[in-house]
Amino acid sequence: MAFAVKTHVLFQDDKPVAQRKTPNMGGALVRPSLLVMHFTASQRAAGAISWLCNTAAKASAQIVIDVDGTVTQLMPLNRVAWHAGLSKWKGKSGCNSFSIGIEMANPGLLRRLGNDKFADSYGHSVPAAQVTTINGRHWALYPKAQQDAATGVAQAIIAAYPTIREIVGHSDIAPGRKIDPGDAWPMESFRSKVFGRK
Repeated sequence: MAFAVKTHVLFQDDKPVAQRKTPNMGGALVRPSLLVMHFTASQRAAGAISWLCNTAAKASAQIVIDVDGTVTQLMPLNRVAWHAGLSKWKGKSGCNSFSIGIEMANPGLLRRLGNDKFADSYGHSVPAAQVTTINGRHWALYPKAQQDAATGVAQAIIAAYPTIREIVGHSDIAPGRKIDPGDAWPMESFRSKVFGRK
């Protein structure tokens, strides 16, 4: 799957990815320098997309990636999304104004119910095969199709906006307030793949 950005729209295999328009956006994004990775806290993208397109949410992101790698764009990549909230990176506050946000469908931190049964924050079950335990906490895994799509999307975004020099998690720009994308997201290898480092 080949991704590219043309006039602030993400394309996959020479066709625009699925488009859903959110009203939750600000003005023009000037010289983005950060790519911020998030999880939706839900198991599939559809509910998260509907919520991010609802004015009541007062939140959004430029891109949402489902577990099967399906990509949906919610606004032009050069518009400010409301994904970071109260945030700061390297002394600069208000990360929405200088970042692009990618949401990945993933429930994040899970509760163990016993007998290899797990539940997300909404009480929905998560199969044990889709769970990893890191430092005593249980996290939902990110499927390979989703990781591959995220890598391709990030590479296309960085190629289109070369001022982006760093990839961070929501937890990096809002420590203590946010935990996404969580310990199950392979951030170091993801950064290496996106930037072409070994």
